[in-house]
Amino acid sequence: MKNSAQTLGCIFFILLSVSLSAQITIDDISAIPYKSNGSVLFGNDIIVNDQPDQNQRKVALCSAFNGWLYAAVTYKSEAYGTLAVVSVLKSTDNGHTWSIILNGWWAGSGDADFTSVDILVIGNSVENLKFILALVGTSSSTGIGYGFARLFNGETGEFESQLFSHGLCYDISLASDFVYSGDNHYPDNIGALYSTYSNYNDTLVFRSSNNEGLSLNNRKIVSFTSTRYHKVSLAYGRSLSSLSGRYFAAWEEQDDFGTMPGHIYTSHTNPDCNGAFTSPVNLDGLEASNDNMCRFPAIACQYNDVDNDSSNLTEIVLFERYNQSSQKDDAIGYYNLQATITSYFTKLNITDSLHNNLQPDINFNPFDSTFMVTYFDSTSQKLPFLVNNYNLRNPNSWNVISAGYNDSSNLSKPCPKVEITNEPQQGANVWIGKKTNGNGVAMYDYPSSTWTGYYETSYSDNARMIGVYPNPCSNKIKFSFELKKTEKVTINIVNILGQSITTIANQYYSEGIHCISYDIGDYSPGTYLFVFKSGSFFATGKLSIIK
Repeated sequence: MKNSAQTLGCIFFILLSVSLSAQITIDDISAIPYKSNGSVLFGNDIIVNDQPDQNQRKVALCSAFNGWLYAAVTYKSEAYGTLAVVSVLKSTDNGHTWSIILNGWWAGSGDADFTSVDILVIGNSVENLKFILALVGTSSSTGIGYGFARLFNGETGEFESQLFSHGLCYDISLASDFVYSGDNHYPDNIGALYSTYSNYNDTLVFRSSNNEGLSLNNRKIVSFTSTRYHKVSLAYGRSLSSLSGRYFAAWEEQDDFGTMPGHIYTSHTNPDCNGAFTSPVNLDGLEASNDNMCRFPAIACQYNDVDNDSSNLTEIVLFERYNQSSQKDDAIGYYNLQATITSYFTKLNITDSLHNNLQPDINFNPFDSTFMVTYFDSTSQKLPFLVNNYNLRNPNSWNVISAGYNDSSNLSKPCPKVEITNEPQQGANVWIGKKTNGNGVAMYDYPSSTWTGYYETSYSDNARMIGVYPNPCSNKIKFSFELKKTEKVTINIVNILGQSITTIANQYYSEGIHCISYDIGDYSPGTYLFVFKSGSFFATGKLSIIK
């Protein structure tokens, strides 16, 4: 039976602080730096907000068009008593340093806490840069939360408007089309999915904006139930055959309040971002051993200007599944290669039953058409990082980029997240670690954090890197550069472990613009790195090969 809802009293204050933009200057790097195990990937864990008195609970991450990062961190502190507190921090140097641009707190009845947090950034210039902060503040005396989303200035953190609020809320998730906008609506279409409570029915609500993120002016009921909705996840999808774009939702339904685990459902808008939602598909019900044994869904969809091998776009929903035979949790999922036109889902396995694997998260990298996955292996106290091509030709065989990118093995409830960064164009991870005093602390890392940019460059008046294209590519790739005087140029390709694959150029070139074409048709699909050098100038970056 459902408990009667109690009225929530809520006060939300916003404090502003000055943004301190930090830049890293590179004087001279003669080679790619390596970790002690020989890998160029994942440098030292970076603390997002080092505050010893804070018990940081949750963290969310997003990336702006120019590579600026925003992290929302929720915490409890003796200094604030029963208040739930959130800080938003900005990084302008790929996460190496962070500065607080917003502090806020929420006071509900009883001991309040933020039980859900998400952050999203929109805008294609610094002048119109905005971020949306979505939170659910929950009071211990009721167990029911107060959800809201607010719009802020992306450069200063100044509050601009409230997008929505709801007094009885469980969980909230945000998504946007700002990287690849749909072709039949304004840029910066944003969506919010949240689960709500009432005495009679739980309701799943979707709000979207087609006015450049100024308000969530479209409201739709996705689904409702006489039982209970809990965790939700939202993603944007688009491909060459579906240029209008759609929002894809996944959610968890439990039999009653406090019951775990439960069912996982998915649905999407049709025929575009502002359309009605399709009939929900019950994913755990597709296999008897999974039925009503699942929780914590995470959804990701392909979004770019190409179709997959099935002439459509790929959708993946991951979740925890309690394995009754091993009495452990593992991370499994279902995928659909024709996500906009069919409801046909196929199971995929992410982890095995030997370890206890929790809290899976997934995101899509539109720049190299790969899905990125992370999760918490509580047996080994590791946070793995896996990738797979969007065609999922080997859906149960994921490339292990790192078996554990976290340096510290002192983890309790890390809730790791993977997010695409727009510069560099790769995945980045945030999670909650644990300090020696037992408090949680938000951490950050990304695959090439041993250097600081997608096109990491030194500074020289004598040479510049114009571009590497197409990227991703499948056959011939071109390296374009300009020299102000005759210089020796070397271009090398290495794999993600730093091992040399081939030398494309190793000779002198005259003053002017040059374009070197190279056939990579025999290379295996995956992610590689290129290293360009000319005199004192160098540039490094990621090269993605697809088939």
